[in-house]
Amino acid sequence: MKYLTEIDQKKLFRTPGETKGKKAERDLMILFFLFYLGLRCSELVGLNLADVKNRDRLYIRPEITKRAKPRILPLNKKLQSAIKNFLKLKLTWGESLQDESPLFISKKNNRLSKRSLQDLFEYWCKRADLTRNDKGKEKSLYSVHSARHSFAKRLLQRGYTLQHVQKLLGHSSLASTGIYCEVDYEELEEAVNAL
Repeated sequence: MKYLTEIDQKKLFRTPGETKGKKAERDLMILFFLFYLGLRCSELVGLNLADVKNRDRLYIRPEITKRAKPRILPLNKKLQSAIKNFLKLKLTWGESLQDESPLFISKKNNRLSKRSLQDLFEYWCKRADLTRNDKGKEKSLYSVHSARHSFAKRLLQRGYTLQHVQKLLGHSSLASTGIYCEVDYEELEEAVNAL
């Protein structure tokens, strides 16, 4: 399972951040939600305005979760500020700010689909030059799920326990969370070189 290095994550954030326009602004906010909260695709596209408006925590409603298991995620101050700015932008774009309106919408003013989410993630990875050549075709090094994996990996790297990660990701069992503990070769090499 692939996760983004902190350098790649910064490159990915910088690309839409340096791009003008509604799509770039929306997509940067989507990246923030993916990387700072570890949301599943279905959770992100299922968010409504009421889920984030004037809140210091995000309630993942049972109807949008993978296994109908709700959870509450704290929103840090940076994310709260980014949400406020994003809601102001939505107002200037003429988008609905009704509580039941989707937080993220498509060009056609519909709720963003999981497929569109995957496409936009791949688009920004390509723009950030986070790609590989696969049989003559340029492919993204990462998928949307890589953001969730990166979120979990960063928590573990910063000394948080598997129980913290389990709770934040909404896993019912520690065995599910254990996959995020897998160590890659670079981490093994770093551990040995630290001796």
